[in-house]
Amino acid sequence: MAYGIALDGHRQLLAVTIGTEESEASWSELLEQLVERGLCGVQLVIADAHAGIATAVRRHLPEPPQQRCVVHLQRNVVGKAPQRIRARLAREVWRIFEALSKADARKRMEQLQAGLGKQVPEALACLTNGFEAATQFYAFPKEHWHRVRSTNGLERLHGEIKRRTNAVGAFPDRASALRLVTAVALNVTAIWTDRRYQGMSLLKSKEVVVAKAE
Repeated sequence: MAYGIALDGHRQLLAVTIGTEESEASWSELLEQLVERGLCGVQLVIADAHAGIATAVRRHLPEPPQQRCVVHLQRNVVGKAPQRIRARLAREVWRIFEALSKADARKRMEQLQAGLGKQVPEALACLTNGFEAATQFYAFPKEHWHRVRSTNGLERLHGEIKRRTNAVGAFPDRASALRLVTAVALNVTAIWTDRRYQGMSLLKSKEVVVAKAE
């Protein structure tokens, strides 16, 4: 599923579909829906690092940069380290993305490389490879950083969908599963119309400016 943040600062549920896996085909189906319905003016796409998502976005929304979710990157990095130092490494990685500029973030990553990073080369390689994609948010107003650097805005929605689908167990077909998922998504996101998610006056675009997918 994907949602966007419009110029008025409100979130809007954009599309829901069901795929058998995190593949380019599954994500292309969702993005095709959005493009056919007129989605335009996207300035940033925020998603996890699944290759299927990235490839589908490049195909259907080639103009905006892709922001890798920093929370997922942190988990990926920490998961490659021994258990005994994971908590410390998690703090060091998060410290990088709390820097006040991309240049400062890079310096903090270099400090990690020179210190704790020497003990966890695989984790460090994961962080280094993901750094550029995870720091696209620095090109946006500082007031927006905490919203546009992760896909956390989808977590409650995902949790409710998992709760409902787990309760059902097996579905007779894809259509019945999609009906339930869509109904749950619409119910959970109904409150979005009453709450401004983010101030958008610092951006000049007059279209949907941010799309999040996961």
